[in-house]
Formats: sequence, C-alpha cells, structure tokens
Amino acid sequence: MLISRLRKKPGIAVVTPESTEDLWILRRVLKSGDVITSHTKRVIKNQKEFTRPDKGERITVKLSVQLEKISIDQVLERIRISGKITETTDESISKGSYHAMNITLGNSVVISKKIFEDFQIGLLKKRVKASDRYIIITLDRRQAGIGLVTGTHLRVFPDILSGLAGKLYKTKATYDGFFDELIKNVTNIDSNNTKIVVTGPTEVKRAFGNYIEDKKHKIHKKITIIDGVDLAGQEGVYMALKHPSIKEFMKNSELSSATLATEDAINRISKNDNKVFYSFKDVKKVAEMGAIEKVMISSKVFELSDEDQVISLLDGIEKFNGQIYLLDSSTEVGKQIDAVGGIIASLRYPVYNLD
Repeated sequence: MLISRLRKKPGIAVVTPESTEDLWILRRVLKSGDVITSHTKRVIKNQKEFTRPDKGERITVKLSVQLEKISIDQVLERIRISGKITETTDESISKGSYHAMNITLGNSVVISKKIFEDFQIGLLKKRVKASDRYIIITLDRRQAGIGLVTGTHLRVFPDILSGLAGKLYKTKATYDGFFDELIKNVTNIDSNNTKIVVTGPTEVKRAFGNYIEDKKHKIHKKITIIDGVDLAGQEGVYMALKHPSIKEFMKNSELSSATLATEDAINRISKNDNKVFYSFKDVKKVAEMGAIEKVMISSKVFELSDEDQVISLLDGIEKFNGQIYLLDSSTEVGKQIDAVGGIIASLRYPVYNLD
C-alpha cells in the first residue's frame, strides 16, 4: 500500500492499493458516509431537443462519491462502491446523481471521513510495511508459468509459450525470444523486496538463469534456482508451493506463518481442543469475548456469510489485537480452510461453553 497522505481528524488519506490484501484493508477502512475521490469512467449522453438521446460517450472524469454501498470482487481484484456524487470536474455531471466506481490495484484514491479510528490508521500503516513478495517461475522448453505471492495471496498469470515443439535439440539462440518475454513479464511485477525462485523439470531453468546473468539484468541477483518440481506452467506454480524446498525458501513469509497456524489449528480440531473454533457463528461468539489469538479466513466464508458481518468480525478481532490471515482459496492452506467452512480461530485460552 502506498500512502502519500494520512491525517486522523478531519480524516483524509491518499492511498494506492498494490495487492489483494491492500484491497481487503481498504474494504475494512471504508464506511458508509465516507467520501471517495478518484478518476472513474462515466457515460455522458448528448440529449438534444426533439431527438432521442444517443448512447453517449464514455469519458474519464474525476469524481467524489459519498459511499452508500460497497462490496469486494475477489475475482476481478477490485472494490465496487456506489453513492451520490458530491464533487465533479465535469459541468455536465450533476451533483447528487448516483455513480458507481471501482477501486483497483495501482490506482490512487482519496478517502475523506470525519475521523480515522486508531485501528484503521494502524491497518493502513501496517500495509506500508508489506510482506515480502515472492515470484515463482516454473518453466521447461515449451512454457513458463509465473506466480506472485504477496503476503498470503497468490496470483497466477497466463502461461508464456516458447513456440518450440517436439524433442529436437535447440540452440541457445532459439530460447532468446522466450527468455526475453519471460524477463519482461517478471520485470512488470518485480519490486524492491521481491525474491524470485526459478524451478521446473528440465535444465531450461538453469539456461534461463545463465541468460539473465549474461545479460546482467537487474533481477539476476534476486534469483534462486531450485530443483524438484516436475511441472512447468501454471500447474507447476501450484505444485511448487507444495514442494518442501520451496516451503523452506519461503519459511519467513506470511503465507508460511499462516500455513503453520492453520496446520496447528486443524491438528487441534481433531483432538477436540477447546482453544480452536471453526464455524462463523462460534468464531463470532469467541471474538466478542476478545479470546481470539489468530484467525484464518478463506474466500469460502463469504459464500456462507454476509460480507458486512465478516468485515465487522475482522474489525472486532483487530481491536483485541488478534492476528488475521486472509487466505487465497487457490493455495493449499486456503483449501484446508475451505474444507471447514472458510474460517478457523485459535484462542488465547480455552472456552468450554458458548451457549
């Protein structure tokens, strides 16, 4: 999360979300009545007397909208908000009319509210110190897959195809275009704190590492080559995250911490431990007691529970200094949480009776 301005009262923040987790933080910070200012798309219709209105022109305009409705779209990685327009840079757009806008990755927004609560400021500042980012590259001579792990979230990009086929020997020059395209795609998602692991079933991974070193490309010092993953492409990315060597490489990541916490909680569930609860109803009750030490949530919980109730639950846990892990259902640990309804909480102390 990039923050260029943050004031408590009257509340104002200028932020740029950089990851899915940043969007979740903003979803929790934004409340009804807040005013969000950003560039957005709006259709302007030309209505002339005695003629039918045309389909209109879609333009980019800077608007301020007072928030009435909000939801997060995890698939498209955006927050959707709607409400009345309070300010506009285009005279043809009426104040007081309704507008819906998207908050998306890489685009800055201005948030205005009466006051930022302390825990909201803490949420925003914590995201400035974002977790390490890991780029997972899995390739062979036919294709390359790229996965970006940010915090506990995984984003897998479309495969890059080499255009080579069969088992014929190919010279180093044959790979140049393939490697250059791969470098370009990796560079687009690279940042200062990114670690890069290259793996795959063949020696093409080492050829790629050597190619980058020969080119003296800036990412070559970040790359670690790891053996043991037998697939390339998108499937290889998912396999890589399960591999012991990759897990060891990422042992200091937030995803690793969440995985350990989840595995511990699931193990204690099997033992009927009273310091673990896993239904939304029960987790909500122990949260109200301030008993939650850690909670692991996957997108599954939003299919089973109201989004606003989930956000309220997370805010309550945060106020009691509970650790929150929002996990991607495409990861192995996310699937484990899905299997128990999308939420697991580990407690500070045992609770024996919730009735």
